[in-house]
Amino acid sequence: MNTTIAEVEEKAKSGAASAQGGASAIERRRRRRAKISAQVHVKAVNAPEPFEEVCMSIDVSRDGLLFTAKHAGYWKGQQLDVTFPYSTAAAALNTAAIAEIVRVAEQPGGKFSVAVQFQAAKADAKADRKGAAGPAMDAGVSGAGLPTMAKHQAIVLAVEPDTRTAEIMRNMLTQDGYTVVIVPTAQEALEVLRTTVPAVFIAEVEAVDMSGHDLCLIIKRNERLSRVPVILLTRSAQPADYSASHQLGAVVCMAKPFQPERLQHVVRLVAPPPTLKSVYGASRSGVNSNIERSL
Repeated sequence: MNTTIAEVEEKAKSGAASAQGGASAIERRRRRRAKISAQVHVKAVNAPEPFEEVCMSIDVSRDGLLFTAKHAGYWKGQQLDVTFPYSTAAAALNTAAIAEIVRVAEQPGGKFSVAVQFQAAKADAKADRKGAAGPAMDAGVSGAGLPTMAKHQAIVLAVEPDTRTAEIMRNMLTQDGYTVVIVPTAQEALEVLRTTVPAVFIAEVEAVDMSGHDLCLIIKRNERLSRVPVILLTRSAQPADYSASHQLGAVVCMAKPFQPERLQHVVRLVAPPPTLKSVYGASRSGVNSNIERSL
């Protein structure tokens, strides 16, 4: 069968459009990722020769991540056991998840960039496309998906090394009926999180021993803690801080020093204390845009 010039031109246009669409999809994924460098523990269980290694992340999103690997035994479609972020510290909240490789590219020096998507995120995306309803939120829940708490159990956990700022936070939030736990370091916060599911978690992006972004990642990657609303504070107030905070799942990122009333308002929005639920309604921990507009 002879192919006409018009058919050839049509195929060429179709191919170009497809390539452009693919490039656009990649660019959209890149825009949703944050430049976060953290350790990743990878275990390949279905490889001809099972292996594991500790790598470093390049880009991170709530759905997956891109990391640099030294091992050559990765392929598209392969399933991995991924622990991210990974730490050998005593208080580490390492949480393993199943991930599927979506892209592998060889890099100079015998290394490989490997992009993976978490299986839970893939399942959630399918459910969204089918219009499946998410888990119902009880109006009596303090923090989406958290167990119902009595007034004295609505815990706000914050990492704040400055004693004066910590005292302002404590006095302000205690008035609303929260139990306020403030620790000076991220490691101490991780110790608390091993046994406690707070209603709200607050940390500073520029924390000394571990950044607020890393803490947010740890919380969002932990099944027990993933629905805890995270509020991040930043001293630099750079656009990149706000963008990365939202990409990693924080409900809001606020400039520091902050107005106490603004922080109090956000905490009330994401985890209303029992005495104020008639005013603020149910928890809105996942609605960033509404919270931003309310400030």
